[in-house]
Amino acid sequence: MPESSSSLRDRLDAVFALMPEALAVESRTGRASWGQLASAGDEIDRALVAAGVEGDAPIGWVARNRVASVAAFSSLVRHGRMVVPLRPNLAPETFCDELRAQRLQAVIADADDWRVPGAVAAAREAGSAGFVVTGETSLTVAPVEGLDKVGSPPHRAPMPGYVLERLTSGTTGAPKRIPVLENVLVPSLRSGEQRKGERDVEDALALKTSPALLFKPFSHAGGLFGLMLALYQARPIVLFEKFVAEDWADAVRRYRPKSASLVPAMIRMIMDANVEPEWLKSLRAIRSGTAPLDPQMQVEFEERYGVPILVDYGAAEFIGGIAGWTLADHQAFSKTKRQSVGRPRADVFLRVVSQESGEPLESGQIGILHIKCDRFGPDWIRTNDLALIDADGFLFLHGRADDAINRGGFKILPDEVAAVLRRYPGVADAAVVGAPDARLGQVPVAAIEMKSDVQAPDAAALEVFMRKHLAAYMIPTRFVMLPALPRTASMKVSRPDLKALLGV
Repeated sequence: MPESSSSLRDRLDAVFALMPEALAVESRTGRASWGQLASAGDEIDRALVAAGVEGDAPIGWVARNRVASVAAFSSLVRHGRMVVPLRPNLAPETFCDELRAQRLQAVIADADDWRVPGAVAAAREAGSAGFVVTGETSLTVAPVEGLDKVGSPPHRAPMPGYVLERLTSGTTGAPKRIPVLENVLVPSLRSGEQRKGERDVEDALALKTSPALLFKPFSHAGGLFGLMLALYQARPIVLFEKFVAEDWADAVRRYRPKSASLVPAMIRMIMDANVEPEWLKSLRAIRSGTAPLDPQMQVEFEERYGVPILVDYGAAEFIGGIAGWTLADHQAFSKTKRQSVGRPRADVFLRVVSQESGEPLESGQIGILHIKCDRFGPDWIRTNDLALIDADGFLFLHGRADDAINRGGFKILPDEVAAVLRRYPGVADAAVVGAPDARLGQVPVAAIEMKSDVQAPDAAALEVFMRKHLAAYMIPTRFVMLPALPRTASMKVSRPDLKALLGV
C-alpha cells in the first residue's frame, strides 16, 4: 500500500469506530450499522486475499445504490484498495465487454449482476476473481462459482496513490474514466461548502444526525462523491435506487435533513408532483448542479417551498466542485444574479481568456474558462466552457465552446436558445443541437419535452415567440416534440442519443 493512503483509511476507521451500533445506511429493503459495515468490509478483504488478489490491484465494483454495495465500497477504501466503478443496468453485451476490457484481478458485484448472461464468462476471460455481496441486514460475501481465484494475466497495472476512478456523465459521448489521487480527494472532501472569504471551520469528527439522501447513481461522478462525502463526514445514508419525487419528499419528511442535492430535472419533477411544502420544511437549502437551472423555475420553486436553491458548478475532472452559491450570497444577490453558478470555492481561482488570442479578458467579457487549484496541480487548466466573471466575482456560464453552432459565420450557443424555449408556456425542458446544412454549414434544431397534459404548440407559434427574444439567425429551423428528452444516468440530456433521435 502507498504510504499516503493512511490518512483516508485512518479517517474512515475512526468514523466506523465512533458508534458501531448506530445506523449507517438504510434503504427500502434493509439497513446496516457502522459496525456491520465494518465487519462485512473486513470479511470482503479477507476473501480478496484468499483469492490471490494483490494488495495494490485495482478492484472492480459494480456500483449499485444498495446496502451491500456500500459495504463493498467502504471495504475497498478502508483497506487501501483502488475502486474501479462498473456501471450496472447496461445492456448485457455492453456490461460483459466492460468486464473484459478492464482486466481486473477481482470484481465485486450484486447477485443480479452475476446473473447477466455472459458475465461470469467475461470475468473469466479477463482473469478476474468474482465475489457477490448479499444481504441488506446480515451482509455476507462469497466467491462466484468458477471465479474463486485470480486468473491469468495480463491485468490492469497498479496505480499507487489513487483511491478510485470517476466516470464522466457521458453527455457528449462514451463516459471517460478519471483516476483520483488521494491527495486530490481528501482536500476536496475537507473543502465542504467553503467559499472565498469564509472562515475555515475545524473538521470535528462526530456522527451527524442529518442524513444524506443518496439517489444519484453511484456510477455517476456526483453520486460517487456523495457516497464518499457521507462516509467521510460520518453521516448516515438513506439510499434510493432511482429518483421518484414522491419517495424523495417522503424521505425528507421522515428524516428531516437540513440540505439536499437535486439536478434541475428532479426539481421540475417535484413541482409537477405537487409535493406538499410542509414536507420540505426541514430543508435550509437545496444544491443543484450538473445542468443549467432555469431561473424562472428556480423562482417558482423557492416561492412555493420557501427553500433557497444554491447552484453549484463542477465536473468529473474537478472532484469536489469549482464554484457555487452560499446562503449569504443567495440572500444578497439572488434577485440580480440568478443565472450565475456562484463564486469560486476557497481554494479555486478562475479566469476567462480570449478564444482567439488566449489572453486574459476583463470582467464581464465572454471567453474560455480557465481554472487553477492546488488540488489539481500548479497550472491553469483549460475547460471547454464559455463563461464570464462579473465585477463581484460571480461566474456565468454560456455553454460549451465545442457545442457552438456555426450558422454561416454566425455563432450560436445552444444553451442560450434552449433557455428561451424553456420559457414558453407548457415546456418542461428543451435542448438544441447543430444539424449539417449544405449552404450554411450548420443550423440549430430544437427538441422539446412538454409538461404532462399540455398540448404541444405548432412551429409557427414557437417561432413567433423565439423572435421576440433572439436574433433571427438563432431561431431553430426545426422544432421536434419528444415524449421525453433522452437522459444519462445523472439525468442530464444525452447529446449523442438526442442527435441520433433527430437524425443529425
